[in-house]
Amino acid sequence: MKGRDALRELLGAGKPEAAPNPPVHRSTGAVKAMNLGLQRLSEEAAAAKSLRATLANSEQVVELDVGDVDDSFIVDRISSESDPGFASLKSAIATHGQQVPILVRPHPGDPKRYQAAYGHRRLRVARELGRAIKAVVKNLSDVELVVAQGQENSERADLSFIERAVFASRLEQRGFDRETMTAALGVDKPELSRLLSVASSVDNELTLAIGPAPKIGRPRWLALVERLTEPSFRESANRVISSEAFAKADTNLRFSLVLGAQQIPTPRGKEPLQTVRGQRVAWVERTSKGIRLVSEDRAFVAFLDQRLPDLLREFESRE
Repeated sequence: MKGRDALRELLGAGKPEAAPNPPVHRSTGAVKAMNLGLQRLSEEAAAAKSLRATLANSEQVVELDVGDVDDSFIVDRISSESDPGFASLKSAIATHGQQVPILVRPHPGDPKRYQAAYGHRRLRVARELGRAIKAVVKNLSDVELVVAQGQENSERADLSFIERAVFASRLEQRGFDRETMTAALGVDKPELSRLLSVASSVDNELTLAIGPAPKIGRPRWLALVERLTEPSFRESANRVISSEAFAKADTNLRFSLVLGAQQIPTPRGKEPLQTVRGQRVAWVERTSKGIRLVSEDRAFVAFLDQRLPDLLREFESRE
């Protein structure tokens, strides 16, 4: 039984009426695979949306003391000092109250306690505000819990790529089979393999130092995995992690700083552009026709790209 079907049966949600069959188009190869993948992801999203609607309208919503509710036995988030989404959520709940209940199960190790399947940020908000938490209590097996936890995050597009990779790794370490893992993450087996590959290639210390990096997708994490195979790269990355610039950066910029850690040789005849700490980020070429700035430092390029609109406005505002 697929994860979404198990959740529908668990919550008593009826199977949605099938839509009229669209015209048949024969497709093969990559196009067929893409269509099947999109259809599966759409079904997973619909299942999770139906699940939330069932919970929101359930008559079995109860209020629990937050001191009696533990987090899921598998952590799916990477802690970050900066989480604007959490701050917004906390403000909304403080003003309007908790609108959507979380899903919990009776704690398998203590009948007087509960364990959250999902809604961990809402639970954290309730803890910080000193409020009770609205919840639906269901008897869930370990498999049902992680599928519910993963599908809710997948439908909300709430976890970053690296958080999904870490979640996949933790599921694997707990001994869950591939069917459960793909259902929980809403991915196919090839994508699951890529998630596990990244999680195993980037050590936990580096992952935690960077943080969730929500704007960094799979291609750039794969680029980092490739760079980690370079003998001298990790030493350069460690220097970046210990720098003041890294400590002040948000999680997305931290990733860029690490990815661009290794210094690039300056071409002959061009003036290097260096930070006060001696980090070479670009080189400058001055000619009779003007000036040219060239950089292959990914972090500096990302920074410069973000600042260009501000620089243009500053230029236009000159007297």
